[in-house]
Amino acid sequence: MEKPRFHMSLRIFALLALGLLAACASPQQRCVQNINRDLSTVNRLIAETELNLSRGFTYETEIRETGFGVTGCFGTGRYYGSGVSFCGSRDLRTVNTPVPIDPDTERRKLAGLKKKQEELTAIAARAEAACAARYPG
Repeated sequence: MEKPRFHMSLRIFALLALGLLAACASPQQRCVQNINRDLSTVNRLIAETELNLSRGFTYETEIRETGFGVTGCFGTGRYYGSGVSFCGSRDLRTVNTPVPIDPDTERRKLAGLKKKQEELTAIAARAEAACAARYPG
């Protein structure tokens, strides 16, 4: 079955847009972004741990199914020939439940994260200098 031209042109446009976005960053910027990814993760975990310590609890996130329904779907029609069929849909809800923390464990975790932050900061500084030397400008 032939695909509509609209879908094909939409895909081509999306690929071109992604290509343009990737071309916006210079090689030096891409090099530095790759290096700082781990450091930004550790920084986020430090902030989260400090927040947990300050309030005395954390949140446990759980996704729960709240129901199931049947909806109409539109498609290529390769199963039913019409392009319209019935599809099941799950209703999901994110639930955040407060959970108490062990302050001593959180403090040890925070100390380990800060040590890792120092290591990654030193590594990132050396790597950024190497990126600048490799990709001047």
